[in-house]
Amino acid sequence: MKKWLVTILSLMFAVCLCLGLSACVFTDEYGNVVGPGYSGGSSSSGGSGSSGGSSGGSSAPKEDNDGTFIYSGASIKAANTSISGDIVIPASHNGAPIDTIPASAFKGCNGITSITVPESITSIGEGAFNGCSLLRSITLPFVGSQKGNTGKSACFGYIFGTNSYQGGTEVSQHYGSGVVASFYIPSTLRTVIITNETTIGQCAFANCSMLTEINLNDGILQVGASSFSKCSKIEKINLPSITIIPTSLFYGCISLSSFTINDSVDTIGESAFMDCSALSSVNSDTVGEFVIPSNVTSIGEGAFSGCSMIRSITLPFVGSGKGNTGRAACFGYIFGDDQYQGGTKVSQHYGSGVVASFYIPSILRSVAITNETTIGKCAFENCSMIETLKINSGAQGNVGTDAFKGTATPTWF
Repeated sequence: MKKWLVTILSLMFAVCLCLGLSACVFTDEYGNVVGPGYSGGSSSSGGSGSSGGSSGGSSAPKEDNDGTFIYSGASIKAANTSISGDIVIPASHNGAPIDTIPASAFKGCNGITSITVPESITSIGEGAFNGCSLLRSITLPFVGSQKGNTGKSACFGYIFGTNSYQGGTEVSQHYGSGVVASFYIPSTLRTVIITNETTIGQCAFANCSMLTEINLNDGILQVGASSFSKCSKIEKINLPSITIIPTSLFYGCISLSSFTINDSVDTIGESAFMDCSALSSVNSDTVGEFVIPSNVTSIGEGAFSGCSMIRSITLPFVGSGKGNTGRAACFGYIFGDDQYQGGTKVSQHYGSGVVASFYIPSILRSVAITNETTIGKCAFENCSMIETLKINSGAQGNVGTDAFKGTATPTWF
């Protein structure tokens, strides 16, 4: 009889599994729980015993509504869309940490004027702040969905989502090769503060023309190409810990007025400061003076194209890198061949019958080269705007033909 009972129970257990009835519970001949949902308990063989079992399973976190926020486990969202004014999201609730803002958590809260997100938050869902059309300032621990992200979810627009709404500006951000997403960011937004990021992804803030201020934490070690391109109202950005200024980082930042290249930077990418027409000082307090530090070993073509306010520039070498020859050894190389207002066309013959035309700032008067070994053929040819040219003596013995034709006679030091 016992053998038949066990067989029947086994068959019933199999049927429950097939039907997905996880709540099926049976007891054996001793009263012990068997079947799906069994989580423990036993009895001694042949004794009456105690089952000690339970149906198990998980229940949804209990929600707590304080009138402003709804707390559910470790996540938080707006209690209703009528919340307004300056909103500060708490780091904890009833002693438990808050670490998640889910997708659409504050969707349609069009009365919020500022949001402060604490560093306890480690995840923000897509479109969490979609429709916050009066937002003027936002403080975030990171950019996008989480710290150190890349790809679409590393774009600043990610937390505002791709759904259009009244008061939202469509912003296209190219987060990968040939890949673009259009987000809707509040037209009123002016200030962004990032408190605990390490990486700014490719095009993360690209085309955010409504922003006037982006304050970044010092711990940012890496920024992607075009991260701030066409942020046309930004006047200043600090990046004291990066080692590379990538391609087109500030392209089209027409209000950027000054920038500091830190002592860790070794590369300035192609078009990095292209069309920064208001950029009047780099590593200097003097208007019109650019000082590129000696730790820089590579400068991409057109890195300073359109920087028409340069009156004086100090460089560690001529062209793209120390000891170069050919086109990349021309002084005009770092200014590029794109025409711009305030640029003078300069032709430089860097090879036999080969000529390149660069556009050099018309107001440039003083050039200093601090650590070069080779001055290439026609390197400074036709730079008639230069009045003072100083070059370190280490390059004096290796000067190419017509290196200074049509420009100032150099002083060696």
